[in-house]
Amino acid sequence: MAVWWFRATCFHGLKYLCVNREVLKQNYIMRTEMKASNECLYPTDVFLVSCGMGCKRITVSDIAYIEAMKDNCVIHMIDGKCYTQSCPMGDIEPELNPNMFKRIHRSFIVNIRYIDMYYYGHVVLENGMEVHIGDKYREDLKSSFHFWGSRNRNK
Repeated sequence: MAVWWFRATCFHGLKYLCVNREVLKQNYIMRTEMKASNECLYPTDVFLVSCGMGCKRITVSDIAYIEAMKDNCVIHMIDGKCYTQSCPMGDIEPELNPNMFKRIHRSFIVNIRYIDMYYYGHVVLENGMEVHIGDKYREDLKSSFHFWGSRNRNK
């Protein structure tokens, strides 16, 4: 019984990996075709993330920030839940709308809707998380906001 379950689980896992590879290939082809035709690149507002033995549907607008940890990405939701995905940050970043999500550090992508405060090269998110802004990403982030009442916001 246990041997049969192991074989069935392994087969199911291999089938799942093959299906995911095909889905990834189709998504890549679709994105390149959309880029060529100047269509909307971010038509979906939900993603499926692996969660235990299955997948969980999450709303993209509920993602507070994404953190890279070695070969994994941790997706932090605004309600405090976290989902760990075994993929590099570079695989997730192209799937996100750049008007909503900004990379502010080599290890962090944040949803700019949940930035509570910007100061001295740091951002504070609504949940209290403070993240340093990398020099490479500072100008891109600042161009996303309109600053009022200050002459110098270049720090």
